[in-house]
Amino acid sequence: MTRALLVLLLLGTLFLLSWLALPIRRVEVAGGQSLPPEAIARLAGLYAGGPWLYAPLAAASRVAAHPRVAEVRLTRPALGVVRIEVRERRPFAFWRGPLGFPGTRPDGVVIDAGGHPLLHARAPRVLEGPDTALKKALALARRYPDARKITFGPAGYSLDFGKRRAWLARADLAAESPPRGHVYAWGVSEGP
Repeated sequence: MTRALLVLLLLGTLFLLSWLALPIRRVEVAGGQSLPPEAIARLAGLYAGGPWLYAPLAAASRVAAHPRVAEVRLTRPALGVVRIEVRERRPFAFWRGPLGFPGTRPDGVVIDAGGHPLLHARAPRVLEGPDTALKKALALARRYPDARKITFGPAGYSLDFGKRRAWLARADLAAESPPRGHVYAWGVSEGP
């Protein structure tokens, strides 16, 4: 019992000494576009004078919980320096469909390339249809980044490229280059 108490006392003393002897002198933030560096550091709970040795233990998970953050990496590149590298989610498409995320507009929501909702954002293209085909429509939008609108439903996928349109019976029929006309399971119909 006395030995365990001495070990706990020694560990507690070492913890306090490391906190006092190795404080954070500087917090560096990289990669944030819509989130300012100060907000990311505050979200992580890191500040000058905090514990440098134990900094990355919970800070990364606090930053990763933010809806705008796709990835976060915390490193300690030098004594007293903590670096937070953030990759934010980017608006990919405005999805008109029944997602039902809290805080979204009734007519749809902006999503990133993985389908995560992004509030207060604008998107370069529109996806429209039921949520059951959303993953396939996202794959088509990634394959054809110049498509302005992709409408999908039980009959297939309609791709609007501005001056021309294409229709696919199935998402897996997409070729390497954008279709010129209508693509059916039995072949391609040349369009204007």
